[in-house]
Formats: sequence, C-alpha cells, structure tokens
Amino acid sequence: MVVQVKRVILILFAMTLLNGQSQIDKSQVDSSSIKYPGKALFFSIIPGGGQIYNRNPLKALLFAGAFAYYGFEYGQAQQDYDQDLTNQDLHRIRNDKIWMMGLIWTLNILDAYVDSQLWDFDNYDIDDGSPSSETEPLQSKKTGKTNDTE
Repeated sequence: MVVQVKRVILILFAMTLLNGQSQIDKSQVDSSSIKYPGKALFFSIIPGGGQIYNRNPLKALLFAGAFAYYGFEYGQAQQDYDQDLTNQDLHRIRNDKIWMMGLIWTLNILDAYVDSQLWDFDNYDIDDGSPSSETEPLQSKKTGKTNDTE
C-alpha cells in the first residue's frame, strides 16, 4: 500500500514538472530559440546534458566534472571499504560520496529545468510603479527578433 502511494506521488510530481511550460505567443518568437523544460529534464538525466540543451557549456562542464569526480572518489572509497568491512569510517566516507553524487545530479536537473523556464527572462521589463502597471506589469522589450542560434 505504501509503495503504491509513493508511486502515485512520484508520477504526479513528474507530471507537474513536465506541465510547467507557460503559454508562449509563438507569432513573436523565433521557434528555434524556444527552450522546453521537458526536453531539459530529459537531457539532464546525464549530468550536464540539460545545460548543453540550454546552451550553457560552462555549467555543463561543471556538473559533469563534479559528478565524474565524486564517481571516481566513490570507486576508490568502495575499494578501501572492501578491504576492511569492519571500519565504519570507510563505510561513512563511501556513503558520503554517494550522497554527493546524488546532490550534484539533483542540482543538475533543477538547474536545467529552471534555466529552460527562464530562457526569455531578459526579454521583459518590469514597470516601476506607474498606474498602468496594475493591469499590465510585464511589457516586452523592443529589441527585435530573438536569435539564439549564434
């Protein structure tokens, strides 16, 4: 029973993440520059993949490098622990490496999702208190067409 409830919660959580894309006026946006959060989540299964999709190669290198580093450290800690199974410190060190890998992987997914949600954040100005700001708080900048292909 508890396992079924956990599965339902996990499925509902995944569906809400995939449904997070806001409505976009496609007549004013170059369709090749739109970032979709669902694709970013899919690519971020591999650390750094979502950042590459969002065109952030430095972040991708950071996440992939950190994940690979702790993966290597986990391998070393596992070998040390296999040699002395009674040493609790080695057991804790090995588990800490696993936790760090999980943390990096989770931050990788969250960063890719949020970055894809905010792909057009620079295209809006927030009005600073004029009376018309109550009816229309966000106004599109007059910057012309967006071209992220370069």
